[in-house]
Amino acid sequence: MTDPLSPLSPLRPPALVIGSVRVDPPLILAPMAGVTDAPFRSVVAEHGAGMVTTEMISVEGLRRRMPVTWKLARQEPALSVPLAVQVFGADPEAAAEAARMLEDRGAALIDINAGCPVRKVARQGAGAALLRDPARLVRLVEAVRRGVGIPVTVKVRLGWDGGSIHIVETARRLASAGVDAIAVHARTAVQQYSGRADWAWIRRIKEAVPVPVVGNGDVTSVAAARAMLRETGCDGVMIGRGALGNPWLFTVLAHEWGSDGGLFRHPDWGDFRRTVRGHVGSFLDGAPRPAGHLRKLLSWYSRGCPDGARLRSQITEARDVGEMLDRFDRWLEAVAAGGLEVLTVKLGSCQRLHPLPGAGALFEEAERQ
Repeated sequence: MTDPLSPLSPLRPPALVIGSVRVDPPLILAPMAGVTDAPFRSVVAEHGAGMVTTEMISVEGLRRRMPVTWKLARQEPALSVPLAVQVFGADPEAAAEAARMLEDRGAALIDINAGCPVRKVARQGAGAALLRDPARLVRLVEAVRRGVGIPVTVKVRLGWDGGSIHIVETARRLASAGVDAIAVHARTAVQQYSGRADWAWIRRIKEAVPVPVVGNGDVTSVAAARAMLRETGCDGVMIGRGALGNPWLFTVLAHEWGSDGGLFRHPDWGDFRRTVRGHVGSFLDGAPRPAGHLRKLLSWYSRGCPDGARLRSQITEARDVGEMLDRFDRWLEAVAAGGLEVLTVKLGSCQRLHPLPGAGALFEEAERQ
């Protein structure tokens, strides 16, 4: 495999400035329901992301001060990079009230979800349903913008379906309404994660608006991140499914983009184990956690690794957390003895653009929220 650190691209994007928030490197963890909890965000931040994002959080849950909702917005311990809090809702004044509450509690940036396609969210007129009613989306942005002093961004898809793509004009209206940046997942809502992301739309939006544009969709490798910058001219790159079990993707990109202070070193399998065990430990700390999510977590880290399928089968059969971790450790000892490098395994496994295992699970989790 080509060395993932080889300088195949001269692009070293400058820091992304979103209002008062500086994102360096301009590399952002995307919001993913049921995935980007505090432990996940911590791991990705420690491995090189310039900003991380919460799971999408209900405006109504925040206004009603529901503890389970507010837990989604907390970050303990605090991070060394900015935390964007993503909210979803359809009522402009309710969104503004929730945003003010978040600002009062120290949020660095509010992101408005205008891209989630799951039925439970769309039925409320929120998420991607807002793209069918751009006037409402603009009013929502204007209300939040008036209500807070921190930066406000919007994450969109291209439209509801292929016959209703008006995203360039919508982006212009959002910029006029006062957003500080726009993140674009270059698929329609109907596509969900199927097909290829159409990055040409990211370039069109970038050329049409005066605010920073962040590209998202199919960035599951170092090569894909390079290509997105080159082909779209976007100001930053957002990574979602490519981050599952692979925080080293952020590590290598941060190094390539000159944002790690030259401190990079190739991780070994001891580092791999410490990362996974640290993630698992943080995940299990505190309230009881479902074993099924831990299985997903270990499965994600095993993707692309030798005998990963065997491990996934074994942890499915495991009776409890202790047995899962014991099997993981024994599997990892065998992998380490094989002599392959971590980056060769993890970055080599993610060169394809799509589909990445686990997409369906993300939608299932979002439906449950």
